[in-house]
Amino acid sequence: MTTQETTLNGEMQPSWKLLLGIIDRPTATFKAVLARRIWWTWALPLLVLLLCFVVMTVVSTPYTLELARQQAERQLQTMPPEQAEAARATMSTFVSLPFIMATGLGIGALMLVLGTVAQAAILYFGALVAGGEVEFGPVFTVSTWTRLPLAIGMLVRAAFTAFAGRLVQYPGLATLVATGDLSTDGRNPLVALLGQLELFWLWHLVLVALGVAVVARFSRTKAVVITLIYAVISLAAVAIPSLLFGGFSGG
Repeated sequence: MTTQETTLNGEMQPSWKLLLGIIDRPTATFKAVLARRIWWTWALPLLVLLLCFVVMTVVSTPYTLELARQQAERQLQTMPPEQAEAARATMSTFVSLPFIMATGLGIGALMLVLGTVAQAAILYFGALVAGGEVEFGPVFTVSTWTRLPLAIGMLVRAAFTAFAGRLVQYPGLATLVATGDLSTDGRNPLVALLGQLELFWLWHLVLVALGVAVVARFSRTKAVVITLIYAVISLAAVAIPSLLFGGFSGG
């Protein structure tokens, strides 16, 4: 067996079939992946996630740049003319395409990796508390595979942006509470919270539950409870920053 193959339902399977298997045979795919404890089993889905993020960022950056310039101009209009002129020279660097592209790719990729590690840590300690006998390595591997729906979501968002010529400003259920003012909505924790509630994130949670059941040998009920705890922590991590820095009042 090469590093590009593992077993799925007793048969040798190439990596690309495992990626497809996470869609229609997730439980069998998790078992197949965990049967081979080599570096590519976690690196492959993580690489796919990062590549999809790069595609989404490259497609969306020109539109992000335009929004950044508009917001910067609004801020300059609130300043005295002398201060505005001095600030405009400084802002020109931070609202340039190379700067926004580089920072978006760098910070975003780092956050994706840290988010995967954090997810694995939550599931690992949750499984230990629930009485499971698990190791962090297999839990991390499962965590990387559960994030493939998020990668698909990034490609869908990139495709929408490319064809529609605009960003998806309010993903998920965020439109239910959004005002249309990006500055105000950016300080509303409900917008951030409901923006996470979309199909691909819910699909991710389903895979988390199935993955925990496999890696920790838990019942579906126990795995679902751990998944719900993980979901609450994830949503809190998204909502708390806007709550601390803006709150519901937007001020």
